[in-house]
Amino acid sequence: MKKFFALAFGVSALLANADESLSLKIYSGAPDTIRTASTTIVAVTEPGAEASIGGESVHVYRTGSFGAKVDLRPGLNQVDVRVSSGARKAGKVLNIFYDTIPAPKREAKPAAAEARFIEPRYIETLPGAYLQYGNGQDRLGGSKMGFIDGGIVLKALGEKGSLYCVALGHNRLAYLPKEYSRTAVAPGDGESVNTGSWSVKDEGRTDRVSVSLPRRLAYHYATELEPSTITVDIFGATDNSNWITQRTLTLGAIEYVDFRQVDSDVYRVILRLKPGMQWGFHVGYEGTNLVIDVRHRPQSLALKNLTIGLDAGHGGQYPGAISPSGLVEKEVNLDIVNHVKAMLEAKGARVVMTRDGDTGPSMSERKRIWREGGVDLAVSVHNNSGGGALSSPGTAVLYKHLFCRPLAEAVTARLLETGLPLFGIVQNFNFSLNGLTEFPEVLVEGMFMSSLQEEEKLADPAFRRLVAQKIVAGIEDYLKAAGK
Repeated sequence: MKKFFALAFGVSALLANADESLSLKIYSGAPDTIRTASTTIVAVTEPGAEASIGGESVHVYRTGSFGAKVDLRPGLNQVDVRVSSGARKAGKVLNIFYDTIPAPKREAKPAAAEARFIEPRYIETLPGAYLQYGNGQDRLGGSKMGFIDGGIVLKALGEKGSLYCVALGHNRLAYLPKEYSRTAVAPGDGESVNTGSWSVKDEGRTDRVSVSLPRRLAYHYATELEPSTITVDIFGATDNSNWITQRTLTLGAIEYVDFRQVDSDVYRVILRLKPGMQWGFHVGYEGTNLVIDVRHRPQSLALKNLTIGLDAGHGGQYPGAISPSGLVEKEVNLDIVNHVKAMLEAKGARVVMTRDGDTGPSMSERKRIWREGGVDLAVSVHNNSGGGALSSPGTAVLYKHLFCRPLAEAVTARLLETGLPLFGIVQNFNFSLNGLTEFPEVLVEGMFMSSLQEEEKLADPAFRRLVAQKIVAGIEDYLKAAGK
């Protein structure tokens, strides 16, 4: 999921005496030719050594990493990188050519156009399918509307690369990855269908709303905080629900249900929740009935009565980011998560881990582990990479669905007590684990492994433990606020 800060490469140190060698590795910032007036050189030596770049002394972090921004003159620049520790020395002269002639402009390759089919095609969704708002892409894919069930027949109007453009209604388009579809035949009942009766009841741990339909239709869910609401838009449906029957006298999370015909073929299910009761939900089909299970808030919000899901990002063949001095993200993530686990268990919580060793479960497997483990809330721990090595970008907490924001705010506030700056509270994050709706869930990007300052903190076992303490304190703050 991470991009490395730069490609690491080693160089041979110039040594006066092989027996007095001192390690020196140039990590980044020394290309042969550059077209900018400065470059940042990052190197690694032994902790405790002294270092200079271009004749200027620079700070060596406890990891052994050091760096500096170097201004360049047009033409050839020779930048001397030196390290010493007692009698041991090493050095390297970097030859960097600053070319002031602008690089020839390359003709931008035109983006692939979206092709419309002469005749629409019908496709059926497969398990794991999701809809995108548009046909854009980034490293985590296009911005997701949400996951949808298999067995939904959609009209494909065109394609762009790996995506189908599908019609959700007369005035609504979306995009579906081709890998989650197969060829289908046109439904026999036309483009729009009538809704049937509803059933609403308390099932014990959830309130269940079931809307009868003659066939499976595409849908989109969203949450609001004030007032606390879940909405589900059903595309291709028109209202004929003359019976909306609540089958139990009281409900655990839902205050009342309602609907709106927001477009001629878009039917909106509205679930107004009781204050403080937005604790997750699931939307899916049972046969052709669209079922919305709204989770009750746990009866007790004491940690000793809760199950917390923890995820250490990456693992196995997926190392994540690697810092200049060689810290491996998957290992750092697991160490922090193990501290969080021990602290939560000491408070009586039950913990469900997606991995407890150097394994790399898929996103689907991690979701399955949490769902089957019955977690009440979950946190995924990563560490970031990118940006300038000489800055300290700080900490971030990311979430997808609005009902997860209070948890994100609580954990962020505690992480800032470590002294780290705020990189951001990031909403609508497109990471697969953040797509879960069954419980509150956030992803922590603790620090930037590419930052020399933050790398030093991550290398400190005491600081990693402090980060874990703050994650736990943030969870406790969230639970305390949710119980009011």
